[in-house]
Amino acid sequence: MKSVPPMMKLLQRPLSLLFSASFSTVPPIPSPSLTFLQSVLTQIKHLSANPKHYPSLTTLDSLLTNTHMLNPATSLIIIDYLTQINKLSRAKTLISHLNSSGTVNYVILVCKFGELSEVKDVYNRIFMDGGSCCLERQSYVALSAALCSLNEGFLAKNVVNEMYDKGVVVDNWTYFSMFKCFCRNGDFDEADLALRKLVKNGFVVDICVYGSWIDGLCKSGKYREADKLFRKLLKRGSVKKFGEEKKVLKEGRRAIFQLNCEGVVPELMAYECYFRALCNAMKLDDAEVLLKKMMSGRALPEICVYGSFIKALFRSGRDEDAMKFFEVQRKKGLVRVDEIVTYVIMGLCENGKSDDALRWFDDILTVNGFVNGSYVCNIILGGYWKHDGVSKAELFFERWRLNEGRYGKLDVTSYTIMFNGYCSGNDVPKAVMVFEEMLKRKMAVNGALYERLIRLLCDCGQANEAFRYFNDMIENGHLVFCKRWRTLFQSVFSIEGHRVLIGC
Repeated sequence: MKSVPPMMKLLQRPLSLLFSASFSTVPPIPSPSLTFLQSVLTQIKHLSANPKHYPSLTTLDSLLTNTHMLNPATSLIIIDYLTQINKLSRAKTLISHLNSSGTVNYVILVCKFGELSEVKDVYNRIFMDGGSCCLERQSYVALSAALCSLNEGFLAKNVVNEMYDKGVVVDNWTYFSMFKCFCRNGDFDEADLALRKLVKNGFVVDICVYGSWIDGLCKSGKYREADKLFRKLLKRGSVKKFGEEKKVLKEGRRAIFQLNCEGVVPELMAYECYFRALCNAMKLDDAEVLLKKMMSGRALPEICVYGSFIKALFRSGRDEDAMKFFEVQRKKGLVRVDEIVTYVIMGLCENGKSDDALRWFDDILTVNGFVNGSYVCNIILGGYWKHDGVSKAELFFERWRLNEGRYGKLDVTSYTIMFNGYCSGNDVPKAVMVFEEMLKRKMAVNGALYERLIRLLCDCGQANEAFRYFNDMIENGHLVFCKRWRTLFQSVFSIEGHRVLIGC
């Protein structure tokens, strides 16, 4: 009989031994909260067909007096359906109940955690009646920032104009967010207008502003303009202090080319900024020439510069060139080996070569060590899940768990990768075990993880568990937009034995 290799023995161990949580496959009895919710929704269903049905109204009001059953999840669902059947006074009463329990600003929560469609829905509600709705300043700022991060610059501009019309102060960081957004989108006319506002307000125009413009130019294929601005940054005149004077900008010429930037940006910083922009635009030949010029100077480029070049080489399919570049830099000894090899490992994992990446990691770990081994191991773990599947991912996870002293501690990212992997494979018991282990270890569990677990539980008919996690999510401050949770729980309300459909 053949002996089983040690690493295969690890793989054959049940995953439940890795985590202390347990998962029961016995169908649960409906929880009191879910039973209460179903009773309320049944009455709302009757009222959707006959709004003046007195017995249903009486029963509904009687049910709503049970405030101890109105946890955040239950309240949100009932509020949404009461609104749909135009029972607004009852909905407002529940909203007051939520406010008294310390619910956070709704707009800010949606902007922080919401997807594009959800943030747009908030935007549409604000402008639905010609902008008659008036929000607090932080809500406008959050909405503008969220739209900019989602590359909806023109919608963000409308929010800023609304703030201006209502006399709400628009700070420079809001204009700067718009500026970066328009640069990313290649809309330089709008970016120029935002920059003019910043200059007028005395904003410090530094490498963040010039870098955003150069990166946008390269992304848009405007290499001649990018090179022109780069060479302007290299000019060494008298050193100016940031914000020393307000520049009067003329019309008909880009504001950024009218600014006196001589001596403002360090030469090496200008090189690094332009180099990364070229790498992002996959102009590798030009980037390589620029890198040689950089390295011929006295100052040493930051590690992110080398990393940008290695990542670009891997993205373009030039794996061997990336490895050669690493070996050359390794022999020169000018940069930390563990830092630069991290980019090599990242590229290998991205290209489906996680086994090679692991060998590199072990070799460098033995000779040089890693400052942050956990970060690198998470890259490898993610690579196994993406390209090799559950078996190799579990094998590496167990190997890491047994070698935490050498590899680095398992952290929230490690468990998140495992959790997402099991969710993608619809493995409910293992996903729940990992999630509960994260809670037990008091790791930061965000709303996205809650939502993914809830969706998985809904899909497999685990109504009680889905509802419990939904309530926990809200109580922990991870409020999701009503459209999303309505979709989440439509399957719960349609599960056999829990069928509650609202005809409105």
